[in-house]
Amino acid sequence: MRQITTIAALIVALPAFAQPGKIAVTFDDGVINGPYTGRVYLVLGPKDSEPIQRMNAWFNPPPLVAWDVRNVRPGEEIVLEGFDLSHAPESVGDAWRSGEWSAQVVARVNPDSPRPGEGAGDLYSAPVTLDMGHANDDGVIGSFTLDKTVTETPFTETDQTKLFTIESKLLSEFHHRPVEMRASVTLPDSWNADGERTYPVVYYVTGFGGDEGEVLRYLGGMPHKELVGDTIVVGLDATNYWGHSVFADSATTGPWGEALTTELIPALEAEYRGAQNPEHRYVTGISSGGWGSLWLQVEYPDVFAGVWSHVPDPVDFHAFQTVNLYEDGANMYTDADGNPRPLGRRGDEVMFWAKDFIARERVLGPGGQIRSFEAVFSPAQDDGTPVRVFDLDTGEVDPSVVNAWKKYDINAKLGREWDEIGDELAGKLHVFGGEMDNFYLGEAVGMLKESMEERGSDAEILVIDGMPHTFYWDGDKAMWETIASRWESTGK
Repeated sequence: MRQITTIAALIVALPAFAQPGKIAVTFDDGVINGPYTGRVYLVLGPKDSEPIQRMNAWFNPPPLVAWDVRNVRPGEEIVLEGFDLSHAPESVGDAWRSGEWSAQVVARVNPDSPRPGEGAGDLYSAPVTLDMGHANDDGVIGSFTLDKTVTETPFTETDQTKLFTIESKLLSEFHHRPVEMRASVTLPDSWNADGERTYPVVYYVTGFGGDEGEVLRYLGGMPHKELVGDTIVVGLDATNYWGHSVFADSATTGPWGEALTTELIPALEAEYRGAQNPEHRYVTGISSGGWGSLWLQVEYPDVFAGVWSHVPDPVDFHAFQTVNLYEDGANMYTDADGNPRPLGRRGDEVMFWAKDFIARERVLGPGGQIRSFEAVFSPAQDDGTPVRVFDLDTGEVDPSVVNAWKKYDINAKLGREWDEIGDELAGKLHVFGGEMDNFYLGEAVGMLKESMEERGSDAEILVIDGMPHTFYWDGDKAMWETIASRWESTGK
């Protein structure tokens, strides 16, 4: 038996109060073959619940505690103490430190999943009732056995929907291990009838936390399904350990953009009879996928024939949600008057604040939205992790890191490269923001609109009055009409 305390460098500053006791955790020798090193979590929830089901929730998440452990042997029991690396929603406060709770323990294993407790191979225990104020003579309040393994949910193929995977040579070389890229392929009804016929292709980039299956929800919720017609629709899986690749080449996550455009796309279109012609290849997406789709069109202007980007992540870092990253004294947690910065809202009601949201990410570890931005935009440190763009304790933004981020500021990039790529992008840019975006993304879209008008661009950029974080269906409808019209006139 070993006793492990929270690593001091990770401790989150919290008010002083009585600490709960210790927990004992055994790694069942049936689920690990060798020593385990990684992050272990205690997740709490209402009695008789399975709290890990909401472990990664953004809204009203369950109380969570974490420890980093090293070289735990199969069958070994370890004792974890020090509940400093923890988070609970405001509605719970410190109440989780007493009373009875349903509790589960999770160990993160999967090297590709951004969501601990959900990646195939992650370990978890059965739920037990934990009395936070009742300990045995050794100070242990509960014992857990990690004897269950998360299994991968298989993709269900049909005659019209297929799973496409390739092992990326570029990403595998970067990470020094095999890395797979995945996509769902939704085929037109006519696809099986004619083995020689080719089709235009739309690539859909998922929102944050989505995978290749999200495109099926997009297609299912579309109010104009009949317009999809004779088009192949590809749902790209953009997830990785750090969060969302946004298909941008990165010092931390690797060459996702290059891998997509030079490996996955050629192989997929060859197998499924895509047109294999940039004039009939399109890209769209929402949220992080809205940013990723716009980035792909701008970074590879001659690879795609058009982008329809819905409520993208910040496209101008003068409005990085509620923060102007370029402003002297910028702070992720507070504005110039010292007021806390909101990060999520529903209408006029703030749903969560930046400091609290980031505090939870700190406990969960790599894979959260803010850390995902850093994983793409920041330089990598010697250990391969991304440089922080702000101080975790104070929220102070580091101007030197922001300077490195400018490469990924899409509006700034367009300004730098407009003379070279402006003509190639004519007629290709369609970006839709919401004035009441739930994550404060509309202002940056407005800045992009103003800048593109000054550049004389014909880009269609709209900030829709009152629209929250959702698809702009009128714009989406226009995309499908454009694809069909172009194919009718030049593709067949």
